[in-house]
Amino acid sequence: MLDTYFFRVLVIPTAVFLSAIFGASYGSGREVMEFVSSNGPTGGLVSLATLCVAYMVLLGLSFELARLFKSYDYVSFFKILLGPAWFLYEIVIVIGLLIAMSITVTVGGTVLEDHFDIAVWIGSLLIFVLVVGLNYYGRQVVEQSMMLSIAALFAVLAVLVAQLFAGHLDQIAKQFEAIDHQPGGIMTGLKYAVVNGGYLPILLYCAMGLRTRAEAVTAAVVAALICVTPAAVFHVAFMLHFPDIVDERLPTYWMFENVSTPLLLNIYVVVMFVLVAQTGVALMQGLIQRVDGWHLRHRGKAMSRLGHAGVATVVVASSLALGTMGIVALILRGYSLMYASFIAVFVIPLLTYGVYLIFRGARTRRNLP
Repeated sequence: MLDTYFFRVLVIPTAVFLSAIFGASYGSGREVMEFVSSNGPTGGLVSLATLCVAYMVLLGLSFELARLFKSYDYVSFFKILLGPAWFLYEIVIVIGLLIAMSITVTVGGTVLEDHFDIAVWIGSLLIFVLVVGLNYYGRQVVEQSMMLSIAALFAVLAVLVAQLFAGHLDQIAKQFEAIDHQPGGIMTGLKYAVVNGGYLPILLYCAMGLRTRAEAVTAAVVAALICVTPAAVFHVAFMLHFPDIVDERLPTYWMFENVSTPLLLNIYVVVMFVLVAQTGVALMQGLIQRVDGWHLRHRGKAMSRLGHAGVATVVVASSLALGTMGIVALILRGYSLMYASFIAVFVIPLLTYGVYLIFRGARTRRNLP
């Protein structure tokens, strides 16, 4: 079933990418507030449009380059794109992985504490168990769990949209009319896209089923549109209480409390917690692909399931210390660092040499070490 066009092209790339970015980019709503809604109603729409177009470009070029050279782990991908300097991305992504995991663990623990009065350390431990456990069972189980989680998320968002249209549409429309357009949406949307898209090379295992250039482009367009949808729904909902909601630590949680029903809030908290954990699962699966590649080259076989779980354990445990910085500080400092790093080692090479390789017919693979 997973080998059909629907799953290979439309579902798996979207589910993996959205799962990977949700926890550290959408989960708390703080990121949507900082990079989208802080620009005001119409400025936020500009930011969302920029985010969507940038996603399409980064995803499309990355999927096609990976497909052409059969490079589905980030090491082989960057040996094509950067040559001997491939290790620069590895340095950046290890730092980025720790930051993303730290945000993930912090968001998950904080939401459970705020909503269910469960100690933060228990929420962090649950995320730890989910990340390690799912990676133990391998990529196919990981992808299936992501698809189920994303389906649950969109069911919640559909109910939220129905509630917004039924009871708050006039208020939202007045906000868009009353608040003047604020510039800056293009730059914040671009920054948001680059930081989220910079994790894409560690997720290229989701592109293994793409067989043609048309499929790579289709997968990119669909994934971009769907992955921007949660941010668009949250942005519109935030406008009901804009600008009061700007300073909320967990804007999405606060919005559900004030806009929706207690039942939907409870369901959303559970779905969000699972998706926050899935962020860690998706990113760790990419790192495991890299480790498996090293094992195959040097030891003739992939790492065992226990080895996979061990890699996940080390990374998640290492990220816990960073979580003490707090959500807002982690997001602002982490995004600034990762934006500059991903621009230098991923975006510029992809838009220059990567485009050359794809569109100028340079399909002869390099002799890779």
